[in-house]
Amino acid sequence: MIRNTLISALFATCFLPAAAAAADLSVDVKGVRKAEGELHVALFEEAGWGDNQAAQTKIMPSTGEDVTLVFEDLQPGRYGIKMFHDVDGDGELKRSMIGIPAEPYGFSNDAPVKFGPPSFDSAAFEVTEDGTVQTITLR
Repeated sequence: MIRNTLISALFATCFLPAAAAAADLSVDVKGVRKAEGELHVALFEEAGWGDNQAAQTKIMPSTGEDVTLVFEDLQPGRYGIKMFHDVDGDGELKRSMIGIPAEPYGFSNDAPVKFGPPSFDSAAFEVTEDGTVQTITLR
């Protein structure tokens, strides 16, 4: 009886869906010009894009050179990135009186900026089980 139960349990687990493997996302940041302040990088799922509810964030000191940073153990799926170089170190993206960013910034896919930040669809990319690389050029 115990043996039949054990065999049944093992057999049943063969048909359970496998958990999605965690993947890494490497972000290559280009156009870093000053060795001042910090780079703020925020990773978003679609639901958090519009109201700036990041899934993960990274902050690192700026060395004045292009850098690569890694988000580890992500579930495969669709993501977008917003980032800025906080040159003055106040923790916020400095803007002009009319709202235009006064510190370098960028988005995944180097998504174009028109009248405000790009849509999630413009910045979105897939993280696969094999990992993904995104290159962002600061503006």
